[in-house]
Amino acid sequence: MAPPVSEASHKRLRERWIAWVLAQHRLVLALALVLTVVSAYLASLLRVDSDLRSLLPEDHPVLASLDRIETSFGALGSVNVVIKEGSPEQRHALADAIAERAGKSPLVRDVEYRLRSDFFAEHALYYLSDAEMEALDEHFQAWTHYELCRAEPDVCLDEPDPEAPKALRSFIRSKQDAALARTSFKDYFERDEISALVLLIHPTQPSSDLDFAAAVSNQIRADVAEVMNQPGAPWSDSGIHYSVVGPYTIKAEERETIQRDMLRSGAFGVLGVVAILYLLFRSGRAVLTLLVPLVCGVTWSMAVTELVLGRLNAITSLISTVVVGMGIDAGIHFLVRVREEQGRGSDREAIARAFSNLIGPLLIASATTLGAFAVMASSVFPAFQEFGLIAGFGVALCLLAMLTVYPAVLCLVGVKRVGERQAGSPRPGLLTRVVLARPGLMLGLVAALTVGAAVMAPKAEFENSTRELQSARTRALYKPEVFLISKIFGKDIHAGVLVVSTLDQARAVLAQARKVQDDRVADGTGTVVAELLGAPDLLPDPAIDPAKRKEAIAAMTADIPERTWKRLEERAAGRGEDDDAGLSAEDARRLQNMLKAEPVTVERLPPAIRDKVYSQDGRFAVYAYPNFDAADISMGLKFMEETARYTAGVEGLQSDDALFVGETTVYALMYKLMQSEAPTVLAMALVLIAVIVVAQIRSLSRTLWTLAPLLLGMLWLVGLMAAAGVRFTLFNIPILPAILGIGVDNGVYLTDRIRHLRHEAGGIAHALGETGAAIGAATATTAMGFGAFCIADSGGLRGIGVLAVFGIGIAAVTAILVLPSVAAIATRRKR
Repeated sequence: MAPPVSEASHKRLRERWIAWVLAQHRLVLALALVLTVVSAYLASLLRVDSDLRSLLPEDHPVLASLDRIETSFGALGSVNVVIKEGSPEQRHALADAIAERAGKSPLVRDVEYRLRSDFFAEHALYYLSDAEMEALDEHFQAWTHYELCRAEPDVCLDEPDPEAPKALRSFIRSKQDAALARTSFKDYFERDEISALVLLIHPTQPSSDLDFAAAVSNQIRADVAEVMNQPGAPWSDSGIHYSVVGPYTIKAEERETIQRDMLRSGAFGVLGVVAILYLLFRSGRAVLTLLVPLVCGVTWSMAVTELVLGRLNAITSLISTVVVGMGIDAGIHFLVRVREEQGRGSDREAIARAFSNLIGPLLIASATTLGAFAVMASSVFPAFQEFGLIAGFGVALCLLAMLTVYPAVLCLVGVKRVGERQAGSPRPGLLTRVVLARPGLMLGLVAALTVGAAVMAPKAEFENSTRELQSARTRALYKPEVFLISKIFGKDIHAGVLVVSTLDQARAVLAQARKVQDDRVADGTGTVVAELLGAPDLLPDPAIDPAKRKEAIAAMTADIPERTWKRLEERAAGRGEDDDAGLSAEDARRLQNMLKAEPVTVERLPPAIRDKVYSQDGRFAVYAYPNFDAADISMGLKFMEETARYTAGVEGLQSDDALFVGETTVYALMYKLMQSEAPTVLAMALVLIAVIVVAQIRSLSRTLWTLAPLLLGMLWLVGLMAAAGVRFTLFNIPILPAILGIGVDNGVYLTDRIRHLRHEAGGIAHALGETGAAIGAATATTAMGFGAFCIADSGGLRGIGVLAVFGIGIAAVTAILVLPSVAAIATRRKR
């Protein structure tokens, strides 16, 4: 009976394909060489964007809000210089010198390290309520009468109050202290109980520009070092030391770490794959011939990545080693089959027969892997999307190279001949003897391990601290300094920022935010926001009319005799008498400045404070400072939930745009996107893999048989993660769909081989021995590609490597244990 038309046409197509490749092998190799050279140039243009913002959708409201903030208020974040030890005077002198030097750099917008808190003391009268102004007027008139009676007792009709100066002095100081409380510091950014001072140096460009982040970090380090080493400076030989930290320096450091990892881990992965190939085939020629199409496929895929994406992100930075590990799999299976066919003709005939027999399972396995990556590429979450695209390019183009370049290379140089396969059943290897000796016992062991994994799986944890994604060196250098800065400021300085159009909107948001905080404290929920700050907090009560208040101050002082004014001015200048009965020189200066101050407006606020809350384009910023480490994702989610209530119902604010955004929001948003996308992507990948397998195999039972080890393997993986204390992270969860696509290949190859040999004597043993070895080698090379991540300094990349090696290894183990055991039991029952 003739085969179906479709099957016959497919057979003719693959026969024509391999016949053409072998006949035109020199042309194929020449074209591949040209394409690879061009691709190598394009691949060299790829850049690595390790900023975590690149893992968010470009049109997401959070990124849009960040753009608005940076457009109006300049780049978020700063390069922070922490000066430690020495005396306060020495720290102040060094801070002044650093600020002067850094402020001259074209890379720096401004330096923030001290506040003009005297502004609020001088303008304290404009912050008083009407009742307080009446009280001040009474104190002032009593003091004026006291001074008059002291100077001219003869004209004094009423007895003066001897406590009047003290009462006025106490009133002035209390109100000035209240005004000073509007700022966190009286002058320098320091605390009396901490021997350290902080400078916040604000660059001109955002830290998401990693080239700029590195440049400004290096420039500031050089400037600070030069200032520090000035001979004869007040801080010389004082024991003062410093550190340069902050988002810019951390991002620059992490990019350098990833670049080092790319070289070191890439070399490790390639050399590891070469070693595995040599151990498997014991032939330098076999290794070299496999490397030719592999280099072509990897280079082509990186070129396509440059054309489509133009970058690699933090997760995909080492993906070329992953493509090396996955891309070699087809070549391994192909060479194993060619060696099996060598005894029945020439090399060219062996290549053609191997190609014809293997192309089916090869395409199924590649299609399932590509299907998983295609599902990832369809995600809106760039962490899934870009990994899926690049890995998909890699698998597809490496497969193309293995189906064209590799047969051409083998045809050109020949295949090293190995000993011919003996007649009858070969002596089974150790793996075959162990698995097939007691298949029932083996399945029992699988069942026991599955139960254990099911018990442990619910204990698997997610790593909530994004600091664990950094390198150990970065954490050691910067983490203590970050917490010291938070201690000095009394809060984490990485605030969530909301930009609004009017002062009334800022006032409404602050009022609602404080009500939400009060409600949360009252109901026991508590607040995750340490402090709120906006322009309304720095301005007088809107119920106070500045013009009328100025008139009231003028009226209050109108009746002061000229001699009293003169004595007040002399005392303020330190020339007049200074006894306990009157105002001190300091009190006189305070009173004089208060009485002469102009009304407070946003524009008249000290620049260091004004520019933080009011932009040149007329927008207002509201800050919500977290009371936790901004790198804590779980707390970041609570922060997003609480601050979302701050803007609900505020007139003129749209819910999508009214977001408090900052470092903690970016981390929390990544988690939310991953949480919403991961189950969908995993489910879609599994369904697509099943559809592809059943479409090719055309048997539901065989499809379930093929997929069963994969499903068991995923359960074992989660159980092993929990048992080993390895946590899921923002970086490694996107790898799970890839493990599905890679892991199913083992079942496809092994099921196909068992199906073809199950009726032969010793067929299952032979299938396990030959295909199992190929599966082991392919698993080892793929695991090596991911395993290169394990030696990375970056904690995030190491997490990818550990999860992938666990997952890929377990998928191979379950396939080798389950499929032959089930087949052996089924064969025995049929007999």
